[in-house]
Amino acid sequence: MDVRRALPITARALARRVRNLMHPPPPYFSTYYRGHFAVTRSLVEGLQKIGAPANYNPRSVRGVGPNVIVLSGLNTLAQAVELRRKGRIRRLLAGPNILEFPSDHPDLIGAAEVDVCITPAPPTARLYEKDLPRLAGRVRPWPAGVDTEYWSPHGERSDRTVLIFLKENKGPVGPIDPYVEFIERKGYHVEVIRYGSYLPADYREHLRRCAMMVGFVTEESQGIAWTEAWSTDVPTLLWNQRTATFNHPRFRGVPFPTTTSPYLTRDTGLFFFSYDEFEGVFAQWERERSSFRPRQWVLENMSDEVCARLLCDIAGVSHG
Repeated sequence: MDVRRALPITARALARRVRNLMHPPPPYFSTYYRGHFAVTRSLVEGLQKIGAPANYNPRSVRGVGPNVIVLSGLNTLAQAVELRRKGRIRRLLAGPNILEFPSDHPDLIGAAEVDVCITPAPPTARLYEKDLPRLAGRVRPWPAGVDTEYWSPHGERSDRTVLIFLKENKGPVGPIDPYVEFIERKGYHVEVIRYGSYLPADYREHLRRCAMMVGFVTEESQGIAWTEAWSTDVPTLLWNQRTATFNHPRFRGVPFPTTTSPYLTRDTGLFFFSYDEFEGVFAQWERERSSFRPRQWVLENMSDEVCARLLCDIAGVSHG
């Protein structure tokens, strides 16, 4: 038996408090949102904004409602499955941040008690069903939203500033120097920001200064950083990865369709696949920049409120 799973909810909450006192988390992660901060925050606050009754992280079993979503944590999901077997839960959703591959714990994520398995976007949903066929018909994509009041345009924006977003010290296609030099030759000022090296407020200030953002990352299950840019009314030109291989026994060496932004649309930006293509895509953005409407797209499709209503629809729960 896993001792952590046997502990009551209240005891585990107390243990976390003791751990945080002895080893304080970084300031950004010191809120009460657990799991993936952006995903948990979006759902909890989105449900509050639409007036849907919800109880986040109840302290005891008595506080568990009839409809439950476990956003992250194998132990939490195991406890929820057991409560479902006992009839304390009527409908159980699991995801999107529990497992990378469902076949790693098939009897848990694939348990009959899990009504819906949530993934961040359609490509991951297809991967889940391929990896664990018993999930077929039970996998639904659901994106986390963003706080459109926080991620909003504000102040003086420079139409001659371009922001470059990296997850590594260089882009996945190699050094970004040729891209920087090309953009500067076109008369733009270039700023560079690296994932993990900033706080949200820093990123927001960068976004509020720039006219457009160029992104270099490998595959993204959703790409919340892109949504935050779109919400500040910044379109994105994103290097795209058509396929990826995974270091997993079931898929090792097998290319699988993927993308660096499953929710990119013509309203929010454009893809490019090489440096040569980037020059043409950049020129297209310059010609058509007035046709992009990234913030409006987010307000209609990916705000906290919109995504909370979508989750309620998936769960079969009424909402305002």
